[in-house]
Amino acid sequence: MNHVAATKSVSSAALAVTSAQTASLEIDTLGFEYASIDVIFSPFTAAVNPTTAATVLRIAHSDSTGTAAQTNVTGFVGGTDFTVSAGSTATSALGYSHRFDVDLRGKRRYVTVYATPASTCGVVTTARLGKAEAGPADASAKGVSTQAVG
Repeated sequence: MNHVAATKSVSSAALAVTSAQTASLEIDTLGFEYASIDVIFSPFTAAVNPTTAATVLRIAHSDSTGTAAQTNVTGFVGGTDFTVSAGSTATSALGYSHRFDVDLRGKRRYVTVYATPASTCGVVTTARLGKAEAGPADASAKGVSTQAVG
């Protein structure tokens, strides 16, 4: 059995997020034990804040959808639990990339990723949920448009 084939993807993309905006992705983790979440920034349009790529980079969780009852997940708050390194303006390189590897056991059902870049850039957030109670089999259940398995 290919264990990676029995995972689910959740993603979002925002083309131009400013330093006054926050990109977010809410993930329903029901039935999964682990998540690997990547937050990727395109090259920055200007080096406004060269010491950090993001002023906000964190994960919060709650028992219901929406932001009303969310609390930060300990260990997953940038600037508190880890250092956010600098981003890049080089168009030949990725601006910044960060991975959250999360053990979902003991966490609330909905996990939300928040990312506020230090300067305007594109933000892509993608999560791969794994170790499911029942692994998804078709493309739709896996959260993708198409699939090839072999």
